[in-house]
Amino acid sequence: MYFSDTEDVYRVLGSFFESLIPLPQAALIHKVGGVVAFRFHHPEARIAWVPEDPAQTGRDFRVVLGEPQPEPLLAFDQDADLANRFWQGKLDLAQALSRQQIRASGPLSRAMKLLPSLDDIYPLYPEHVRRLGRPELVVEL
Repeated sequence: MYFSDTEDVYRVLGSFFESLIPLPQAALIHKVGGVVAFRFHHPEARIAWVPEDPAQTGRDFRVVLGEPQPEPLLAFDQDADLANRFWQGKLDLAQALSRQQIRASGPLSRAMKLLPSLDDIYPLYPEHVRRLGRPELVVEL
């Protein structure tokens, strides 16, 4: 296991998601049309992307860690280790969904609108974990 406990997931993935807020791709969260929830297992953790009005808050979304979570429009259930691979671009989403390694609920077609922008985001995750002093999280395939 890459993550020792729930707080470790929040330290790594939660802070990574927060680092995405100032990026131009953050505006794409609005294309989903609602809250995107990530439910991680082994260890258990909950993270949500909640869309916001950038004219009012200066950001396109905020990150909610832990409970309570807002009601999601779209939710992804997966092992935290799998998420570590996904955010490095080392996991084919279509295969993971068909093998039920990732279980999605909600209008998945809306999430697919985000996929093209992920190619720009994947390289940021290894840089992020290295900055956190966690180079062992980088998956070399």
